[in-house]
Amino acid sequence: MFGVESKFGGGGGYVLHLTVDVPGYQPQRLRIAFDRRHVQVPRVFADGPMSSKHRYSDGSLCMWFPPDPEDLKWVRADGLVALIGYAIAHLFREAWWRETGEWPGPEAPHTVESPKKDEREGDNARG
Repeated sequence: MFGVESKFGGGGGYVLHLTVDVPGYQPQRLRIAFDRRHVQVPRVFADGPMSSKHRYSDGSLCMWFPPDPEDLKWVRADGLVALIGYAIAHLFREAWWRETGEWPGPEAPHTVESPKKDEREGDNARG
């Protein structure tokens, strides 16, 4: 992890920008956005290729499934380092999927729509 920058966004939110190493692939730049109205579940965006069956329509990563129990998804108590770990694992899976057509990890049913307000308050979706 390198090139970390953070700032308060408009409307009272908080945004963190950082570059992460994706094992076996090129480093990618992350943007983690904590919306003031939905601080429990941030949206995570990445640069690089956007083709993925596990991204929302706004481009954010779909890393877990809202109805899953807490041990299968990130919760605020897990901390920022764990969230970054989820994002790195997701980016690895995306790159692998682009190369092989296989998603190397758990998948859950979902749509490509952005998380609804009630999902953001509780959780994002796992991809």
